[in-house]
Amino acid sequence: MKKLKNLSQEDLDQISDFISSTTQNFILGQVSKKEISDIDIKVELSYSEELSVDISIELFLDQLSNQDPEIVNEALEFAHNSLDKFLDDHYRI
Repeated sequence: MKKLKNLSQEDLDQISDFISSTTQNFILGQVSKKEISDIDIKVELSYSEELSVDISIELFLDQLSNQDPEIVNEALEFAHNSLDKFLDDHYRI
């Protein structure tokens, strides 16, 4: 695996935005907006020599929804996989 370039705060902001939008788009692609009462996606990045990423998702579904809560884990896995490709395409040297 290639090494990450030195990341600026602007780079970290772009990475955070990418993760957040990718995660939200994945969930909205699987669950109707009508079934979602609230969604909260938090992305915490820390970077010194390595990039550390922590993603948390709180998904509150309408009580009539039959959506499997496992969608949150699927969204997390999708976000991590998408992030790897995003970093390869934009930030690895």
